[in-house]
Amino acid sequence: MASITIRNLSTETKERLRARAERHGSSLEALARSILDQAAQDFIPASLPRFPRDLIAMVEPGEEIEPLLRQLDDRQEAVDL
Repeated sequence: MASITIRNLSTETKERLRARAERHGSSLEALARSILDQAAQDFIPASLPRFPRDLIAMVEPGEEIEPLLRQLDDRQEAVDL
């Protein structure tokens, strides 16, 4: 697990986050981790493939994925190397 230090965070911001964490029954650290995890998930660099995330978004919980994969499978012609 990685860790980071956030410097120059205003006291007001820290107190607001602490209060928010308290309202949700969690620690300030857990809240900050949750906020950062969500921010990282929302950002997908153009260089990363979207395939897994897009496929997961198409499937409902409990739904079989194999029929969808077969439906989306594009057959490619063989290539002589």
